[in-house]
Amino acid sequence: MKQTNTDILLCVTKLREEEKRIYELLQQAGHHVQVNLDSMELPLEQGWADQYGVALIRCLSQKKALSRSTMLELSGIETINSVKAINICTNKIHQAIVFQKHNIPQPRFKVAFTAAKILESFEDFGNIFVIKPPSSSWGRGIARIVGKECLDGWIAARESLDPTQQSFPVLVQEYVDKGDYDIRVVIVGRKPIVAFRRVSVDNWKTNTHLGAEVEPVAVNQEMEWICGKLTEVLGEGIYGLDLFYDYQNKRYLVCEVNQNPEFSKSWKIHGVDVAAHIALYLQGKLASRTKQEVNV
Repeated sequence: MKQTNTDILLCVTKLREEEKRIYELLQQAGHHVQVNLDSMELPLEQGWADQYGVALIRCLSQKKALSRSTMLELSGIETINSVKAINICTNKIHQAIVFQKHNIPQPRFKVAFTAAKILESFEDFGNIFVIKPPSSSWGRGIARIVGKECLDGWIAARESLDPTQQSFPVLVQEYVDKGDYDIRVVIVGRKPIVAFRRVSVDNWKTNTHLGAEVEPVAVNQEMEWICGKLTEVLGEGIYGLDLFYDYQNKRYLVCEVNQNPEFSKSWKIHGVDVAAHIALYLQGKLASRTKQEVNV
């Protein structure tokens, strides 16, 4: 019988409030948690993977998250989230293509490989639409285009910064009239554990990082269905699902899915201890792995 280790590897850029609480809860439950910063090496020599039951990836850099999870997964350590999930979640174009393939409701979109192709978006989406870089967080680089003059300004600025168009392709989406809020649903495992509005009357980007206020809401049946579809496609894990309510068509649409949701501000308002749910989820993964190996 093989002995399963209950150690957990916590990969972080720095120990923020969220990671400190996860760390403390796991320690209190009797697990040894090894913190691995972005600046530290991953000792990947043979046999090292046997020390750890699971690795939680909480790197701020999307590139680091994907790189570290890939090396760990190749070495035999299960990562949360998986390489597949991180790869999809850290690229908005990949997300849109995957959602389309699996009939997950989302705004209409096109992938523009050149600035000239974006001009055609007025025919597809009308006088207002949104441009998103493939990889970004906290709303950075996302632009709402209103009219031809606005697009001309965006293209001129992009050409001066990126004359060879290395930052293309970009995602172009229809603009959804979502009011002054979007909805963040936090998923742990396969279960939506909490939902809340992120309300901003001053900014069409409703990120809490940009000052949006948090208002708790109930997880309804439609949200649960979307969460089920997403985890069916991405696999179970820890996600921040961002939804729009499309008032024109009276349905929820997926804006995007974040593979490293923050919660230090929001959980103090909605009262759901996200860190505790994550800690319990990781313990469940370890227990499941132990049971499997005991039966080998």
